[in-house]
Amino acid sequence: MRPLPEMRAEVLGVMGQLDSEIVALDEALGRVLAEPLVSPESVPHFANSAMDGYAVRSADTAQPGALLEILSEVPAGQVSGLAVGEGQAIKIMTGAPMPEGADAVIRVEETKVEDGRVRIAASVPAGNSVRPVGGDISEGETVFAPGTRLSAVHIGVLATVGAVKPVVSRIPKVAVMSTGDELQPPDGGALAPGMIRDSNRPMIMAMLAETGVDTIDLGRISDDAGQLRDSLGRAASDADLIVTSGGVSMGDYDVIKLVLREESEVGFFQVAMKPGKPFGFGLFEGVPFFGLPGNPVSVLVSFEQFVRPALLQMQGATAVLRPRTTGIAGQRFASDPLKEEFVRVAFTGSDPQLEVRQTGGQSSNVLSAAAKADAFAVMPVGTEEVNPGDPVILELFRALETRPFP
Repeated sequence: MRPLPEMRAEVLGVMGQLDSEIVALDEALGRVLAEPLVSPESVPHFANSAMDGYAVRSADTAQPGALLEILSEVPAGQVSGLAVGEGQAIKIMTGAPMPEGADAVIRVEETKVEDGRVRIAASVPAGNSVRPVGGDISEGETVFAPGTRLSAVHIGVLATVGAVKPVVSRIPKVAVMSTGDELQPPDGGALAPGMIRDSNRPMIMAMLAETGVDTIDLGRISDDAGQLRDSLGRAASDADLIVTSGGVSMGDYDVIKLVLREESEVGFFQVAMKPGKPFGFGLFEGVPFFGLPGNPVSVLVSFEQFVRPALLQMQGATAVLRPRTTGIAGQRFASDPLKEEFVRVAFTGSDPQLEVRQTGGQSSNVLSAAAKADAFAVMPVGTEEVNPGDPVILELFRALETRPFP
């Protein structure tokens, strides 16, 4: 069996990076920066008040109870034409530019107006409640490096600095098909004897949509070598990557293995992981091909460990693997020491230590248990059991990627 890290390294080593393009800001969510984002301006680009209050000279507040003359008022979006001199103050709103001469703001709750003057209840230092120029971002600063995958908050930062046309990697196109004569469409009515509904293809399409890539749905392909060759040929001509499910194990009727072994550089492997041991990977007419197993939970785990990281790698992302943290086992977990095992678990209660328990049956066909899970409890190779109260590695497969590879 191939160790999982070794197999993943081989997969990611094949992924070439796609070319780049310029997109509008409202099209940038989920895209990967292809060039560094350098801020053309400072944020904020003028010193301003962090709260509603009075702009003052800090020296005038050295003695609590000072009474200062109120010169005027300045709201956000306007600039005061007056300068603050000794013994003077200007009423100021949050976000308004600091008047000349003032070096601090005292919040309105610490003041009292008396006949056109304001009494200051507390002493404040220079810079109090003032947002300095460049306090967030400096002009010329590299805000985000190439390889950053843009979230909603990243979009907000781009808007803040006026970077409305980021340069990002092109979105991959992924062709998807299911194989097997036993598959019936999900909307195909009552199941015929010996048939099962095709759940893998809709799930793969949905996982690809979550990853932010374009998909080409080639549908269900029967166990017919000619039809399979034609479908794979269309996929190779139209897509950057091909994903199939089913037909990669040791079965006698796995036609896809016969076709690919004859006409491609695709190999079929046994990976030391559970679920998802059988795995097909290589190049078909120069296009990366991923042959996932037929059992749905194996599809989920294989997609997470191989396909998703590969798609992010193609876009130049620096983080391609889901985040991991440490939790506490709320029950005993048994594991095959020869494989890296991914147990589907959920967090129990609100314990800050993240106690976890299995969400149901752990067979590779029990998709409902995976749907209830918050994370994979990862059992490294060599682990036979984890007992209640022991630490356990958690892979948060519902969170955005944070880990580079290797």
